[in-house]
Amino acid sequence: MGASAGDISERKKEWIERRRLGDLPRASLQSGAAVEPLYTPADTAGLDYERDLGFPGEYPFTRGVYPGMYRKNLFNMRQYSGFGTPEDTNRRWKRLIASGHRAASLAFDLPTHLGYDSDHPLVRDDVGKLGTAIDTLEDMEILFEGLPMNLTPTVFNTAGPAAVIVAMQIAAAQKQGVDPADLISVITNDILSVYLSRGTWIFPPAPSVRLVGDVIEYAVRHIPRFFPVNIQGVYAQAVGARSAEAIGIAFAIARVYIEEGLRRGLAIDEFAPRLSFFIASGTHVFEEAAKFRAARRAWARLMRDGYGARDPRSMRFMVTGVSGAAARREPELNLIRGALGALANALGGVQAMWVQGYDEGYTIPTEKAARYSLRTMQIIAEETDACDTIDPLAGSYYVESITNRLEEEILAAMKLVEDMGGAIEAIATGKLRRHLMKQDFERYRKLATGEIPVVGENKYRTEDEREAPIEIHRPDPAAVERQIERLRAVRARRDGKAVRETLEQVRRAALAGANLIPPLIDAVRAYATLGEITAVLKEVFGTFEEPSIL
Repeated sequence: MGASAGDISERKKEWIERRRLGDLPRASLQSGAAVEPLYTPADTAGLDYERDLGFPGEYPFTRGVYPGMYRKNLFNMRQYSGFGTPEDTNRRWKRLIASGHRAASLAFDLPTHLGYDSDHPLVRDDVGKLGTAIDTLEDMEILFEGLPMNLTPTVFNTAGPAAVIVAMQIAAAQKQGVDPADLISVITNDILSVYLSRGTWIFPPAPSVRLVGDVIEYAVRHIPRFFPVNIQGVYAQAVGARSAEAIGIAFAIARVYIEEGLRRGLAIDEFAPRLSFFIASGTHVFEEAAKFRAARRAWARLMRDGYGARDPRSMRFMVTGVSGAAARREPELNLIRGALGALANALGGVQAMWVQGYDEGYTIPTEKAARYSLRTMQIIAEETDACDTIDPLAGSYYVESITNRLEEEILAAMKLVEDMGGAIEAIATGKLRRHLMKQDFERYRKLATGEIPVVGENKYRTEDEREAPIEIHRPDPAAVERQIERLRAVRARRDGKAVRETLEQVRRAALAGANLIPPLIDAVRAYATLGEITAVLKEVFGTFEEPSIL
């Protein structure tokens, strides 16, 4: 007989003491939990294969959401792009697609996120700077010129005006002669995470969650290939959440949207298969890969045991992993950081990934930086063995041990949010933000002292290195004028009576509590602008005021 787990554990302690390995420098997970210098079968003694791992594509999905995983279909490569006018982004998309990109991922500019038209005096200086300007349906039509909307999977990153953007997608598809039921698209539409981090909110939480529910309900009924909510754990990470903690917070936020769907009479298995997530990965390759395995198991158990889901698709944790960094010194090193995070994503079994441009510490990526990010993913897919077998890290004493630990951290983060009164209360009152800010302060302290090493920034730094020895994206000042000129031309030639009537329909639906997507489609078809529609909804819903978090 082999040695028991207890015997191995004792032998490990004796071995560490004899070799004096207890004096080694401390290592830890991002949560601060200690990483031991050696892992053995004793660290996975409680692991039950059928209960805790199973097979890919089967409950609890720890080893992957699909049976064949990358041997059958590679992860989607969704390089984030968007700048200037819709024409500018259309050209960038076409070049990325020609280079092997498999989806069009859109960044909107700040005015669009906030529901302003490009000629509004408050936002004119930000038009087209950090994303594409979208004012009317005509902009959406131009964005997809030469790109059939039923053959071009898209990922749209916006939340505040998401319902209006979805209406524009539907109307643009119809103008292309495409049945909206054939649209293949994902939209962020995760307003609660925006309150937590990004600041691009418009309306208060209650009507904003209602708008999320409108998109979910309409998608279930009319656009079956549409993913109506992509929960942004990455935003929690941006303000101090650790990787596993960010997933737990994302799950707590997802529960709000689930409850909204159930409140509308939708069955859990009608809409849960189209909830998806967006999570960042750093350079701690094994921990980052393990967190995805832990998240799959935790999500499957939540959906089956917490919500009574019966469709296996409802239990799949569908996730896009983003990697990279925005270090400003020696920015080319961000290529390496992005590659390590992308490797973690692949080893962790994500469904899609995106690698940040190495120049994003300064501005949006240049075309060269975007191409390098795409090539990074392609090299992992084509030139390494990371995709040759399913869940290649399974069975590692270390990985299985920290997978268990990270699942505990995910569940603890969910409980933290629930103890704060649930996601809406925790976010609207600033309680969760205050918690994360404390962690973020501690992270910056460790960066400043070098406890968290960043090569070239706080470790092995050479003072003769220039801050940005690279070419960076320069916004085209003329793009603003081109966008405003088109907006004014649309206003001049549209049917003013139709605009007024459809905006009134939007107002009435908002007051009546009806699903807003149908009247929004009518309004954008009449070429009502994003700003005009938002102004009507502000009159009904009001605006959100950020709570004090000091």
